[in-house]
Amino acid sequence: KPIVAILATDLTDGVFDSTWSLFIDRFTWIRDTLLEVKKIKNINWLVKPHPNDEKNKVVTDTMSEYKKICSNDKHILPFPKDVSVASIPKFVHAVVTLNGSASYEYPSFGIPVFQASESICSGMGFTIDPKTKEEYFDLLHKVEKINKLNKDQIDRAKIYAYIYSE
Repeated sequence: KPIVAILATDLTDGVFDSTWSLFIDRFTWIRDTLLEVKKIKNINWLVKPHPNDEKNKVVTDTMSEYKKICSNDKHILPFPKDVSVASIPKFVHAVVTLNGSASYEYPSFGIPVFQASESICSGMGFTIDPKTKEEYFDLLHKVEKINKLNKDQIDRAKIYAYIYSE
């Protein structure tokens, strides 16, 4: 089965920094995404909380939602703590996130990234930006049919990442 990483965003910082989002807030996004992927058993999902969940001791966080919603689902697991995020491009088919740095980092390796909210690189030609919740959920169900990014998209992401970081 393909592996898709769900990379949660910071639930406590920058919560009003988008001009558009398919979800009312970041918490609703992670909850609704987990509820939807419960139904998609032909994909192995790895859920990775944002590092600030632990750092800021967030009470209602990504992993508390994971435990409530899908801890008994064998096709949805927490991202292993002993696996580096740098290794994600070696084994994932796609990345799902609300927004944030994952939106330009993983496309640099050819990994398609679905984002459900405006990010700093929205509309640059290397992210998948559904326009409605229905389209977002439909894409989750079809994720295994999404191809790796082409050379032009990868180059765009690399150029963006370089310019943004420098």
